[in-house]
Amino acid sequence: MEEPEVSTATRMSSIRHQHVTVALTDDEDNDWDVDPECSICFSAYDNTFKTPKLLECTHTFCLECLARFVAISPEQAGTQITCPLCRQPTSVPEHGTPDLATSQEVLGQLPSDQQQVENVFLDGKRLCYSNPMIPDCICIDIGEHKAEEPQRREERREGCGHRLLRFLGFHGNWKRLVLFIIVLLVVFFVILWPLQCVVISGSMSECFLEQPMMPTTFASPRPTESS
Repeated sequence: MEEPEVSTATRMSSIRHQHVTVALTDDEDNDWDVDPECSICFSAYDNTFKTPKLLECTHTFCLECLARFVAISPEQAGTQITCPLCRQPTSVPEHGTPDLATSQEVLGQLPSDQQQVENVFLDGKRLCYSNPMIPDCICIDIGEHKAEEPQRREERREGCGHRLLRFLGFHGNWKRLVLFIIVLLVVFFVILWPLQCVVISGSMSECFLEQPMMPTTFASPRPTESS
């Protein structure tokens, strides 16, 4: 008795068109997520200097970038910060940008050991972080040093003459300046004055040719008439 033939082509085509869908677990899905980062410095958020801070416009940036904005914006005197994206102002708390609201949504996306905000505070133009496990504070500069500000203001008051002297290396050295002026005068009389003569007269020979000396004539005594 002959057995019925089975078409393998149909079976292979049906297998070829089947799609297997595997559901990813939560841990595998989180591996594909990108760590949230600040849209200004493109650094990943953390729970210290890069703490995600929430502005009144609901935009989020890291603490360090916002602290730098306040430090270099004298027009608001540190009382307001303007959002870099929508330009909406946000009032700065009394103790500075570290007291701004922290974005709990972004903080919850960080690793579990970074979901607790550490103690970060302002110390003049520095942003400092203190940890009971570390004896000293860790600080970063967020603005100009106070010792440099008077010097920079003095440089802004200097006129063009002082800046030119500083550029040529004569600022504070009058002997070198006097010598430079003497050299300029020598160059003018030795090179520029003959050149000016050539341009005016149109001939180099007329400028450098010595003038012929006029012969000196002596009047001969008149003969006296004899009587």
